Amino acid sequence: MLETAIGLLLALSVASERLVEIIKGLVPWLSTANSDPKVEAKRKVVLQILAVVVGIATAILAHTSGSFPEGSLPPGWNTPIGIITIGLLASGGAGFWNAILSYVLQVKELKKIEVKKFGEP
Repeated sequence: MLETAIGLLLALSVASERLVEIIKGLVPWLSTANSDPKVEAKRKVVLQILAVVVGIATAILAHTSGSFPEGSLPPGWNTPIGIITIGLLASGGAGFWNAILSYVLQVKELKKIEVKKFGEP
């Protein structure tokens, strides 16, 4: 179940990042770094807020469209607060969740090797 949940978060992160990139393409101020540190700091804050809003919106849209596979969410996460939490986690970025998924899969593979080598615990 953990791999499924992380895979779901990865997919939501990719979708959220794509939407943020589309919005950045429509708003030139967001896509261009500024040499003025104060303006650049403001731009980065706006991008972070945008990522959070888009992440939550993507999670809500995925949930209402029935895109979450049965059993893909931990118990209690299929609630409004849970969906908002999923959106916040998705806003962390696909790169982050891809790294987490690869760690989980490596641990799973190590467990398989351990079982083969030493037998069932």
